Amino acid sequence: MLTAKQVEFFQENGFLILENLIDSDVLDGWREQIWKHFNSSLETPETWPDNYVVENFGFSPNFGQVPAMQTITEQLGGGQFTGGGGSPLVKWPNSDAEWSMPGSGHIDAYGPGGWSPFMMGATTYLYDVEPGGGAFVFWPKSHRTTHEYFLKYPEQVDGSFRDIEGWGWHIFSDLSPEGPREFIASAGDVVLWHAYLCHTGSGNIRNIPRVGIFARYHHKQREEIRYQIPEDLWKYWVI
Repeated sequence: MLTAKQVEFFQENGFLILENLIDSDVLDGWREQIWKHFNSSLETPETWPDNYVVENFGFSPNFGQVPAMQTITEQLGGGQFTGGGGSPLVKWPNSDAEWSMPGSGHIDAYGPGGWSPFMMGATTYLYDVEPGGGAFVFWPKSHRTTHEYFLKYPEQVDGSFRDIEGWGWHIFSDLSPEGPREFIASAGDVVLWHAYLCHTGSGNIRNIPRVGIFARYHHKQREEIRYQIPEDLWKYWVI
């Protein structure tokens, strides 16, 4: 259960970091499952694959089924948030590369499969991530400026902004009141992030893979409210 102070921080900043949220036995099980899927191990880098997306694979239990995550989504959504899942995305090491902070971020829901609006995302790692280790990168407080953009251009919420000549994802992150930040974290730490928060990946120049697990939660009334841009950013939450 989140404290009132944590909820306030999340609303203000668009993200919230929760340390040690995933139990070590769950992490151990996830590690065993994914390396079995790869037919590899952490100790044998010569057998590592290089795919960013892990195809035809799912964790058990999945990220959204972990009791701590269920408690949080129930608290924030009042039983109206669903989904979760927990897809793994891997940033394999490239120690020969030079690391730099990404210059721009994006918002999710506008992938190859079409527009799929959601409420909140969550990210955790299977292994500790140090600076330059392929961290999830986010722009604090950018959920507010993204919201302001859609209040001004509500017809673009379906993704039609991408069809505007000269438009680029940097538009959203450039509006952010703060610059990008790496999610430097220990395995099992979780960052919650509002769906409007600008974020992106980053390069991994360390010597172990960054195995990130990403969950997204949508509202049960997604189809009814998908075109709405409420003045109150938290209208469909219970916070």
